[in-house]
Amino acid sequence: MAKEKIKADEKFEQVEFSLFDAIAACDRKDYSYWDKLTLEQQKKFHPYVMLTFLSSVKANKALQEFHVLSVNEIANRHILIDPINKHPKLQWLMLCVSMLGKGKQYHQWIPNIKPKVTNLEKNATTEEINEFYSKLYPNVKDDLIKEITEEFVKQQKRKVYLAKTYPNMKLDDIETLNYLITDEEIEQYNRDSGN
Repeated sequence: MAKEKIKADEKFEQVEFSLFDAIAACDRKDYSYWDKLTLEQQKKFHPYVMLTFLSSVKANKALQEFHVLSVNEIANRHILIDPINKHPKLQWLMLCVSMLGKGKQYHQWIPNIKPKVTNLEKNATTEEINEFYSKLYPNVKDDLIKEITEEFVKQQKRKVYLAKTYPNMKLDDIETLNYLITDEEIEQYNRDSGN
């Protein structure tokens, strides 16, 4: 029996880091999984990728809500900040704690909005945002997704305009300004400035 265990451990060490095996281990709350990885495999561990996968589960609404809230409260808020980001085993343990522990779940990747869009360097496209919200909220009706998408694209376009108009403003200040001014005020500003 001991020889079989040694052979299994040696076999485990010979494989590359498997993201999907790691996700399944988190689903099982396998806290010892980290210690079974080789140093090379541990170096390939990316907590941000794990967070993105683990927070999304294809299941009933209650289970979806649990994963989003649990991963956010237990792991996401702390996992990438100092000094926790210097301790990958602690990050692994936080991810395991955030899972329900009921066995393997189907997790899907939720695409991120492109950095140029989130940094207000480029206008968002309806297709990109629609895809993002459709994957983020798979149980929401298409009509509501379309409405949310249209509003996001409209607001993001205004923010890009404000970022170009006021290039020295911080993104948070642009967010605030976007909510304080109206479309009419933007049009009036353009007329007054000769644009």
